[in-house]
Amino acid sequence: MKFSLIGLAGIVAAASTSQAAFFLEAEGNNTSGTANPVGVYAPPGDAFLVDGSISPLGDQDWFIFSVTGPAEIKAAVYGRPNSTIGDSFLELYDAVPALITSDDDDNIGKFSSLEANVPAGTYYLRVLAGPRSTSIDATFDYKLVVGINIVPAPGSLCVAGLGGLMAARRKRS
Repeated sequence: MKFSLIGLAGIVAAASTSQAAFFLEAEGNNTSGTANPVGVYAPPGDAFLVDGSISPLGDQDWFIFSVTGPAEIKAAVYGRPNSTIGDSFLELYDAVPALITSDDDDNIGKFSSLEANVPAGTYYLRVLAGPRSTSIDATFDYKLVVGINIVPAPGSLCVAGLGGLMAARRKRS
């Protein structure tokens, strides 16, 4: 699945009720135990952006976040500033951390993107150089864009629907 600028807009629009949080990657985040925290997200969802850098060779960047309900997570890595130089690999882990999904080159150029539906919990994203990167594209500046759409529980949808019906009946009276 190729992401594009339309895909980027879709990720951010997935959480259009709030303004996306912005973070700067801070080094020392090379393991899940030292991951940069990027928030706790509740319904209806939100988005966050991270400006980061894979440098020096072998660097990897971990980020930790939580969702309070079942969620659809869409994440994509883009070159920064508007660069196509770079070869990213993106992974999503659960709290253990056990790998849920990963991607190498499904975004623009050699950048990565992924999607996953997950239950409430704590998650990690890891950005690193792609397995086939060369000395030219193994270090790069990037923007990580993450959209989190939290799916409401069926019971809450029913309550919302009943509330709407009651409001409609009151207007008729």
